[in-house]
Amino acid sequence: MKVETGVIAAAGSGTRMLPVTLGYPKELLPVINKPAIHLIIEEYIDSGIKQIIVVTGANPDPLYRQYDLSHVPTRGKYAALDAFVDKLAGIEIIFEAQEGPYGNGTPLLVARRHIAEGEGFIYAYGDDILQTRVPFARQLIDTHNRTGALVAGVQQVPWEEVVRYGVVEFKRESTINEMKDVIEKPPREEAKSNLAMFGRFLLSTDVIRILSDIPLGKSNELWLTDSVREYIRRGGRVVAQPVTDGEWLTIGDPVNYMKTVLKYALADPEMRAAIEPTIRELLGE
Repeated sequence: MKVETGVIAAAGSGTRMLPVTLGYPKELLPVINKPAIHLIIEEYIDSGIKQIIVVTGANPDPLYRQYDLSHVPTRGKYAALDAFVDKLAGIEIIFEAQEGPYGNGTPLLVARRHIAEGEGFIYAYGDDILQTRVPFARQLIDTHNRTGALVAGVQQVPWEEVVRYGVVEFKRESTINEMKDVIEKPPREEAKSNLAMFGRFLLSTDVIRILSDIPLGKSNELWLTDSVREYIRRGGRVVAQPVTDGEWLTIGDPVNYMKTVLKYALADPEMRAAIEPTIRELLGE
């Protein structure tokens, strides 16, 4: 499938980051000098994505303003701002308000009007960031081109945390990490692995059609996991793509947000040289 569309779910309420998210989408929380969502947008652009659909929540105005380039100052005054504008050249960003039941499958029902039948697309949760050498969306596309299957990003998590994720089970005979099943938030004793799906997928419009048909799942929510599981049950093929040369990070809660900011800061040589002595001093080293 041609893959030139990316969807970002940015409709969450951000309750774990209150009170800042009372008037500010968590997807705009800064990671150094970039909004968190912009790291996903850069990943998409660097992977060949041309159209980005952002599904927004109850407070979309700050997101609109961030990507309204009509008010950007004259070029040449701020190098970082020039780079921001240059990165977005030729890219279409569409904002759509979320409608429908609660759940991480709902944004795809909203975005489907912009996705052509038979076209592949990348789907990201707005609080999940991939810090990788090769853009992770590019890894998903390469895996799809090699296998012909849909692709779900996975990363190992501690066994005691499998109850928080969609956890995959592989076909025993598979040599390409083809998935046999995926269970949303299984009890520890029922988990078939500790490989958890996180917020990166390469999907097709078949998955969106299934989302339109299936009943609500756990907690009366519309789960993408249930749609992927039904796609596999109907004979569709989904392979798992582990994170390589990097890691999955999240900004969804204060502790992980701070870890993400620190990891991005320490990955920049100049910033690392500036702040590492202070970190060591604070730690008493």
